[in-house]
Order: sequence, then structure tokens, then C-alpha cells
Amino acid sequence: MLLTDGEDLYNIVLNAPIGICILNADTLVAEIVNGKFLEVSGKPYDAIFGHYYWDTFAEVRSQYESALAGVILSGQSFYANEVELMLIRNGQEEIVFVTFVYAPIKDELGQVGKVAVWVLENTRQVIERQERELATLTFKKERDRLERYFMQAPVGICILQGPELVYELINPAYDNMLVDRELLGRPIFEALPELVDSPVQEMLLKTYYDGEPFDMNDVLIPVSTFEGGPTKYRYFSFSFQARRDENDVIDGVVNIVFEVTGLIKTQRELFDAREYAEQQKRVYETIISNTPDLMYVFDLDYRFTYANSALLSMWGKSWDNAIGKSLLENGYEPWHAEMHEREIELIKKTKQSIRGEVSFPHATLGRRIYDYILIPVLNQAGEVVAVAGTTRDITERKNWEDALAQSAEKLQEINEELEASNEEQAASNEELTAINEELEQVNRQLLEAKQKIEEGEVALRLAVSAANFGTWFLHSVTREFITDTRLKQLFGYFPEEDLSFEKALAQVRDDYRDYVSAKLEHAIYHNGNYDVTYPIIGYHDQEIRWLRCIGNLKADPSGTFSTFTGIVMDITEQHLAANNVEQAEEGLRLAIESGELAIWYLDQKLGTIIASPRFNEMFGLRSDENVPFEAVIAQILPEYRQMVQDAVNETFATGANFNVEYAVTGFHDGKLRWVRSVGKYVQNTKNGNYITGVMADITEQKTDDIRKSDFIGMVSHELKTPLTSLNAYLQLLQQKLMSSNERFIINALDQSVKQVKKMTTMINGFLNISRLESGKIHIDLQHFDIAELAAETVLETNLMVNTHNIVLNPVMPTFVNADRDKIGQVINNLISNAVKYSKPDTLIEISCVTVGEEVRVIVTDEGIGIRSEDINQLFERYYRVESTKYISGFGIGLYLCAEIIKRHEGRIWVESEPEKGSTFYFSLPIVKSTKVDMD
Repeated sequence: MLLTDGEDLYNIVLNAPIGICILNADTLVAEIVNGKFLEVSGKPYDAIFGHYYWDTFAEVRSQYESALAGVILSGQSFYANEVELMLIRNGQEEIVFVTFVYAPIKDELGQVGKVAVWVLENTRQVIERQERELATLTFKKERDRLERYFMQAPVGICILQGPELVYELINPAYDNMLVDRELLGRPIFEALPELVDSPVQEMLLKTYYDGEPFDMNDVLIPVSTFEGGPTKYRYFSFSFQARRDENDVIDGVVNIVFEVTGLIKTQRELFDAREYAEQQKRVYETIISNTPDLMYVFDLDYRFTYANSALLSMWGKSWDNAIGKSLLENGYEPWHAEMHEREIELIKKTKQSIRGEVSFPHATLGRRIYDYILIPVLNQAGEVVAVAGTTRDITERKNWEDALAQSAEKLQEINEELEASNEEQAASNEELTAINEELEQVNRQLLEAKQKIEEGEVALRLAVSAANFGTWFLHSVTREFITDTRLKQLFGYFPEEDLSFEKALAQVRDDYRDYVSAKLEHAIYHNGNYDVTYPIIGYHDQEIRWLRCIGNLKADPSGTFSTFTGIVMDITEQHLAANNVEQAEEGLRLAIESGELAIWYLDQKLGTIIASPRFNEMFGLRSDENVPFEAVIAQILPEYRQMVQDAVNETFATGANFNVEYAVTGFHDGKLRWVRSVGKYVQNTKNGNYITGVMADITEQKTDDIRKSDFIGMVSHELKTPLTSLNAYLQLLQQKLMSSNERFIINALDQSVKQVKKMTTMINGFLNISRLESGKIHIDLQHFDIAELAAETVLETNLMVNTHNIVLNPVMPTFVNADRDKIGQVINNLISNAVKYSKPDTLIEISCVTVGEEVRVIVTDEGIGIRSEDINQLFERYYRVESTKYISGFGIGLYLCAEIIKRHEGRIWVESEPEKGSTFYFSLPIVKSTKVDMD
């Protein structure tokens, strides 16, 4: 900076927007100070102006005195940017941030005469920036800490970044929920396309753009097992929270998710189990609710898991206050509780029932005497899982027994007195004693029988409950009708609804109602058993069910009425299955009769054949003759005999279906018949394997085919010579007119040559069929490149056909050992068919590829396609698809192709769908070496 006019310098300094102080370079005395400099320094004007600079700013002298001296000596400015200083401002020490410059001011001679101190305070800006940097650093540390927490969290957590919601972070738990998925760095709706247009997408976008959080529980979401695979519905609970940057701007979404599919399934299974338990409880209650006996079930920890109403009444407790409680908790005396606990332990070890008597207090009747039986409840593995018990009040019986015992004692005293006076009376007493002993023995037998009956009743109740039967009771006079819940369900009633006998009968289908009623009345009045099957229509659900009702009539000792008790079972599935079998058998019988088919059965183990009379008729045997398998084989013409035997052996060996056509000679009548036999292998490890099948007489069809083939062969031979001559004349005319301008005649001749060639090809096909059937066709094997043959055929076809785009895909030389002309005929036929059955201007592709040890030639078109039901018959002689009848042809081309490929030990097949085109394949074995063995 040059020293300018003094007045100009003064004005510049005073009006400058930053602090400026001008120092004398020799004395460092402040000569000019502006207001901004005073504001930054925090010192009064008098303390700076006219004073030695380092006296005024002694607090920073040690830091910058050398820098200021260097500016004066070197003439170069010193610059300090946003330095931190401790200044004494307004009488107090204060930390500030300033940017300042020591700039030399030179005179005309280039000598530093003055120094300008330029200063700008940055305290506020620096502090604000430091605060922002600290906040950013703190924010980043907090975000990193959260991400570390996320990676260790047991629930699935991911962070989706930016408006595309790209996966930025995925913890292991989240990754485990979506195995075989590439997620990181991909937008969520690209990685999980099944979420597109779902509520999840809407909530995610709303969270990102509006900051609205979402929490959802037990949401059913379709998720693919792997990317691009089929979806599977799974339950998830999740939370979406907007993630904000240090400026409180949303830059992503935090997704916390955990899968609850297993929990939902467990909850449902638990709910179903509770429902089933409640249903079983209601059924059980219905059965035992009217019994005065005390019925209960202990678990293996001696706690009650069931108690019937009679037992709850005796305790004076409700179900909720008693179930799950121990014996002591339900009021049993300690000795009583310990006794039953010992008995339960003994039952667990021995799996045997225990019978006993015990006396304990009743809630309202006082102390009573009870007879009880404890029975083990076993699971499918035969392990004790609970103990069921039945207790009966025998107080009155015991009182009677005690009274009887007392009477016996008194009687004994009387007898003793009488014995002393009367020997005859003593003898009578001895007899009476013997009778009493017999009565006691009978009484013991009665008690044992009663115990068995009670045990049987318990087993019956459990069996009825397990079999899901309905139970019923009918009074013969009042017609009182008592049922359980299951029977009401079978008749379409709700458990809480009343079901009378008349209502139940009303649900029986009209055509069975009188029959069911009559059978019941007959059983009631003739003391008969009741076993009836009939259909009903459910009252509420209107479902048709077939029921089987079984009952037994028992007369009351009074003779005034009888009681009918029984069960009802649902046999709908069995009844419908039986009807279906009957209908299928009747349909099969009608089909066999109308088709005049024979039925046969060949036993592998015994080597015997069992057949219908129609089978014997086809082999020229009498209907009552038993025919051994060897005799059947002997009636087959020799040229077909081994083929049939081989087919039988293959079916028994591999289980393949049996399907053979052959000729037989009648045993008695000597007639030649053609038959087709079709069978299926049945494996029976118990009685031996066998083949069962049917046989049809196809003599007339075969005779027609032979006549047709003979006729076609004869006509083809007769037509070949004139066609050859006609073709020669046409070619001669073409040569004569080569230089002619008669385009119409030339085109007409070209079309004529094409038609003659087409007809010649058709006649050659007929002749080849004739040769095939007579066994005279010759296969001239030679070593050649089939890829080259395919290229030649495509080239020839393109010269003749200009209506389609026929393309040969790139092929590699592939050598086969085959008849070159006949394989060329197959390729040509497949391409011609593709042209014939596809629209103009469509693509026809020919490929030649190597697959393993074979070469495949493939012809693909975009034509009309083939129905699946036609594909299996497509390569049969004279077969034509129904939808192509309007297209010319005789159905011999594909048959001839199949026979040629078959004689080369190759395969030919087709893949096609209607309106989607067809792809024909044939394969031949590959010759690995390209050298020909000339020997």
C-alpha cells in the first residue's frame, strides 16, 4: 500500500466498514483510529490514539510483536485469520475471535512509513460455526451409537435413506427375516416388489414425506421366500419413525419390525384347543350332569382338573373356586388328602385302579360314608397323564349293613339260648348260618359285579366322548327325549336349544321320515333293537348328513314303560364314498359292455390268467374253458409272440403300463383277429403282484388300414410315372421360354413345377409308408455333418418360399451316422409344416444343438399351436388335428418322420400351446470322431 494524500487516507480510515488503526512505523504510535477499531478492541479512543501500540495491547504483545516488526522490516503484510485472543475489553478480560492484517504503507521511495492494522471481529460467526460443528459431531456420534445399538438389537431394524428409501443399514435380525435377498444399497420397493401398492408402501411414504409415525401390530403381509419366488403370507408387527439430520430435516425412515407368524399360529392353536376343551367339557357335563355320583379328575400334582356339579355342591364351592386347587385347599382333612396322594402315586407306578371306602363331612348333610374308585388315564404311549375318580354315597347302605349286623348278633344270642333248650332249633340255626354265608358270598359277588359295571360305565363315557358320537334317551310312553350336545349339532341345532323327539324327526328327509318312525315304533312295541341309517337336513345350517342311529330297548321293572338309549354317528363320508364307488362300477360295466371289451387278470406269482367270456371269444375258445397263460401266448402269431412276452416282462419289472397290438389265431375256429390289449401293473405284497386290463377287437380297423395302405401304394406307383414325365415336359418348356418375355406363361410354368414337386413329395410319402409297413424301407447309413444338411434344407426352402422369415440359428459342425436323404426329408417336412400352419410374415427358427451324447434339431414357429389332447396322437398314421381340417394334407408326414427317426434309434417330440406356436424336436446319437472307417 502506497502512502496517499493525508486527507484522503484519513477519510478512508474513518469510513471503513472494518476496524482500522494507522501506526507510525518508527514509533508504533497510533495516529488514526476509526470507530470500528474502537468497537472491536473494546478500549476508549484516548487509550489508543497517540499511545504506543503495545502499551495499549499489552495482553497480546508476546504473541504478535515479532510479526508486526517483521512487516516493517520486510515490507510484507502479515495475515491472521479467525485467531483466538484474550483482550481486555471494557475493563474485563474477554476471549474473542478476530481476523486482522498488519499491512505496510509505503512512501514514493518504497520505504515503510506507516503500518495499517485492519481488524474484523469473527467471534459470533466462529462460535456459531463451532456450535454447529459440535452439534454435527454430536449428532453423528449419537447416530453411530444408535446404529451400533440397532445392529445388536434382537428385533429386525433397518434404516431407509432418501426419497427412494434405499436400504442404508440392516441389522442381523432383519436380514434373517428375508434370507436369500440382496437388500443393502437397493430401494425397498425394488428389493421387495411384493410391497408395491400395499398399505405398507403408503405408510412408508407418508412417514418420509410428512414425518408421521406408524405403529402396526399383527399385520398380514405377503412376502416371497426368495426374490422372484411365490409369496407366502406372514404376520409382522412394525414401527415407522422418520429419521432427521442435524438440521431437523427428514432424510430417511427407521423401521423396527419383528415377525409374529409363529406367535399368531400358537395363539390360534391355543384358542382352538380351549374351544375344543370347552366343547369336550360341555359334552362330558351333559353325560354326567344327572348322576348323583361324585366325579372328578386329578393331575399328577394331586390338583383337581375337573369336578362335576354333584361334587361342587358337596363342597359348597363354584368351579372357579375349586378347579386347580389341591385336596387340602378344597377342604379335605390332612389324613384324607395324604391317603389319596399315596394312592395316586401307586396308580402312576402300577397303572392299576384302586377301590376303597372313606368317611368325610358333606357341606350340608354332615359326615357321610363313600365308596370310591380311582382309574388311571393313559395317553397314546401308555403313560399315566391323569387319574379319574368316581365316588358314591353309601351311607344308607352302610347303615343298613350295620343294622343287619346288629340284628345278626341279637339273633345269635337268641339262637344260643334256644340251642341250650332245643337241639332241633340248633340244627335249624346251623342251616340258617349256612344260608347266611351263602347270602354273604352272593352279596360279595354282587358288589364285584357292581364295581365292574361302574368301571364299564366310566369307560363307556370316555369311549363315547372320544368317538364323537351323539347320545340319546327316549321314554316309550311320555316320549321324553334327552340328548347331548353332539346329537344337537348333528341335527343342526345349537347346544343351548331344546330338541324334542318331534323336532328331531322333522329334520329327517321326507322320503325317509315314515320309514324311521315305523322302525322306532316297531322296536318299542316288539322289544327289538334299533339300527337305522337315514339322511337328515340340519335345522340351522341346512346341511345334508347321513346318520346311523343304534338303540336298545330296556323295560322298566314296573312294566309300565320302557326306556330307549342309544347313540348316533355321522356316516356322511362313508355313505357318499360308497355311492361314488357304486356309480363308478356301474359306469365301468356299461363302458365294457357297450365297447364289447374283454377283461383279463394276469397273476405274476402263479403265472395264471383269469379272463371274461369275451376274452375267450377273441382267442377262439369256449366261454367256460380255463385258459393257462402259455396257451394264450401260443395263439399269438409267431411274429408278435416275443413282442407281447417282452411287454409283459417289462410291465412286471418296471411297473410301466401295458399297451400292445398284435394278431391271434382262434383256437377252435382258426380265425385271424387283431386285438389291442391295455393293462396296468398293481403291486400287492400280500397276495402277489398282477396286471389287470381290458382287450378290444380291432380286426375291422386293422383290415381297413391294410386295404387303405395297399390302395395308396398301388395308386402311388401308378401316378409316379406320369408325374415324372409331366415334370420333364414342364422343365423343358421352362428352358424354351427362358428368353421369352411372356411373364404370365413363365410364372404359370413355375407354379406348375412347384405343384408337381409337391405332389411328387406326397406320393413319395405314401410309397415310403407302404415300404415301412412291408418292412422294405432301406436305411442307407453314412457319416455326414447334420448342421450342413440343415443349412442346405433351409436354403432350398427359402428359394421356394418367400412368405415367411425362415432363419437358421448359428450352428457348429456336428457329425452323425444316418441316412442323409431321409434325415433331410424329416427336416424338410418339419419346416414345410411350420410354413403351412403359421401366418405369413411370421418367424420360423431352425436350430441344431448338442445335448449330452445326442444332437437335437429344433424347428420353432409362431403358428396356430396344438391342443394338449392332440399331441399324444400327432405322430400316428393318418391322424389330423380337428381344427386343421381346412388345411390340405393326409396325416402321413409326421408319421413318416417318426418312423424314420425311430429306425435311427432317435427320438421325436413336440411342445406346443394353442395360439402360441409349436416347437418340434428330433434327436440322433452323435458320432464323436469326424473320421469315417472305410473298412
